[in-house]
Amino acid sequence: MRGVARAIPVAVLGLALAGLAGCAASGAPVPPTYTPAELRARCERGGGWWHPDVLGDGYCEPNSQM
Repeated sequence: MRGVARAIPVAVLGLALAGLAGCAASGAPVPPTYTPAELRARCERGGGWWHPDVLGDGYCEPNSQM
């Protein structure tokens, strides 16, 4: 019983360290889910107005009259 009681904290510590190591490893940057063209098309299909932004992205102004 004493061996099991000692193994539990060691296992928890090992899992915590493995989790932190996985979070600390930064891989390649994650690309955006949608391109600005896809976002614009989605906005216009929903009846909104697409406003381009200086940074290349944009935002959708929904139609508030719907």
